Amino acid sequence: MSTPPDFLYPWALVLLPLAALPLLRRSIDTLPYSWVAWLPHDRAGRVIAFIWRATAMVALAAVIVGLAGPGWSGEQTRITGTGAEILILMDGSGSMNQPISSGSMNVADAPTAGETKNQMARDAITAFVAQRVNDRFAFMLFGTHPMLAVPFTRDRTVIDAAIAATGIGRGTPDTLLDRGIQYAVELFDGRARMSSRAIVLVSDGGARLDDVAREQIRAGLSRNGVAFYFVYLRSGIYSPDLHVRPADTDHSPEAELHRFFLSLPTPYRLYQADSPQQVARAMSDIARNENAPVSFIERLPRQDRSTWCYATALVCCALLIGVWFMQKRSLR
Repeated sequence: MSTPPDFLYPWALVLLPLAALPLLRRSIDTLPYSWVAWLPHDRAGRVIAFIWRATAMVALAAVIVGLAGPGWSGEQTRITGTGAEILILMDGSGSMNQPISSGSMNVADAPTAGETKNQMARDAITAFVAQRVNDRFAFMLFGTHPMLAVPFTRDRTVIDAAIAATGIGRGTPDTLLDRGIQYAVELFDGRARMSSRAIVLVSDGGARLDDVAREQIRAGLSRNGVAFYFVYLRSGIYSPDLHVRPADTDHSPEAELHRFFLSLPTPYRLYQADSPQQVARAMSDIARNENAPVSFIERLPRQDRSTWCYATALVCCALLIGVWFMQKRSLR
C-alpha cells in the first residue's frame, strides 16, 4: 500500500529557495564587446548554459531535500503463504546450563561432551526459526518470573539475537512455570486470528500447578485456540520417562505436568529429547504440524529515501564538472 512521503526534518525545506541561486547572473559571465549585433548566434552555448543552470538547481534542491530526511512511513504489505503464530517459551533456569547426560542407547544421537541443555535448545530453535519464512514468532523466557524478550514479529534478526542472548549468564535459581504459561497464553488475547497458533514449551523439568493456574491456562488456550507442544529435555536416566504414560501414583513434577497437558481442550503433543538430534527432530515435526494457510497485513518500517537525493546531487555535480572542463577546453 502506498502512502504519501513524509520528512524527518521538514524545517530544512525552508532552504529550498536557495536552489534558485544559479539563475542569478554573475559578473564573470559578462564579456565586453564593441557591437553585440556582430556576434554570431551561439546556440550550443545557450544550451550548455541552460543545462548548467538546471543541473545546479537540481543539485542544490536534492541536497536540501535530502537534509529534510524524506521517506515513507506506515507502508503495509500483505503476506500470504503457509505458517503460524508461534510463541516459544524457553526455560531460563540455571539447570538449563548443565551438561546434558544422554540416556539414549543410540550412539549416533549422543550429545557432544560438555554441551549444555541451553545450547542444545538454542541451536534447535534457531534452525527452526530460520526455516519458517511466513511465521510470526514471539520469544519468552521464564524463571523466577516470565520475561517477554520479543513480541510477535517476522524480524528474524531480532529473534535470533534474543535466542543467542539466552546463552549469557547462569540462569535464574527457580522455575515458576505457571506464571510463564499464563503470561504466554495472555499474549494471544485480543489478537486477530490470521493463522494457526501454538506455544512451544522448551524445558528440562516440570512444575506443580495449582487449581487456579490450571483453570486459567485451560480457559486461555481454549479461548484463543492455541495448540501446545512440550519439548521435554530429559536430563538423564533418573529423570522421569514421559514416553510411558505416567501412572496416577507417579507424583513427580514432570509426570503431573504431563497429565495436566493431556487434559487440555486444545491439541497437545509431547517431545521427549536427550540429544541435539532428538530436539531437532521434534522441532521439525512441529514445523510440519503448524503449516496452515496464512494471510495478514504487515506494517513495514520507515523507508528512508535521503540516499536517493544525495545520489541525484552527486550525479548533477559530476555533470557540472564535465561542463566546466568543456568550457575550459573551448577557451584555449
